Amino acid sequence: MKFARELAEPWGLVLAATSAGMAWAVQLPVVAAVGVGVAVLAARAGVAIATREKEPERREARVLDVSPGSAEENWLRRAEGAADGFVSLSDSLDSGPLADRVADMEPVVRETLETLRRLAGRASATGKALSRVDLDAVKRERRRLDGELRSANEDVRGDLEQALAAVQAQADVHTRLSGARDKLLAQLQSGALGLDSLVARVAELTAATTDVTVDTGAVRELSDQLEGIRQGVLETEQATRRSLG
Repeated sequence: MKFARELAEPWGLVLAATSAGMAWAVQLPVVAAVGVGVAVLAARAGVAIATREKEPERREARVLDVSPGSAEENWLRRAEGAADGFVSLSDSLDSGPLADRVADMEPVVRETLETLRRLAGRASATGKALSRVDLDAVKRERRRLDGELRSANEDVRGDLEQALAAVQAQADVHTRLSGARDKLLAQLQSGALGLDSLVARVAELTAATTDVTVDTGAVRELSDQLEGIRQGVLETEQATRRSLG
């Protein structure tokens, strides 16, 4: 495909036509002149492909590991169980309007679960980053520097103020990380329990209705509930990405 594109490149065609014209001008047979043009065009295309910078391979989205035994892993497992239950319930329905509508919700359930996986990985990464900031040590350093500043002379005051700013920066990082992790865990909990609730409502709906008497209002409520869960986890992912980078 690349070779064909290069053959059709306008400047290559101009170069080939010019070469053929020059060959004809020196009284080569028409067939030979055309052959010169074709050879020039093919050579130009080959050189262009060989010398063109290789296109960078598409990078796959980085998947962060979820810490074993962590709170985020527990909520993720809960969400995975709910998603599996939803698919199993959907597969068990007899063909009909209700089965079709529930099946239409499956892609959204899978998308929501994938987002929850990313949130769980980010929660674990945030927790690891938090563990690198010893908040107690930071508080002790801040108290010590505050005390030294009160009695410091002008020669060292600037250095002490810089040291205090560095310590305060660590405290600020800890605050941001703590807030982000709390938000991530809260959304993981909300998403997992929301999917659990969704499965229960679908089960209830299938037990209370038949394909002839599908409660369209109830099905619409289920769709709205699922969309609310999906939007919530996406908004949390975007918010934490903006705050943490």
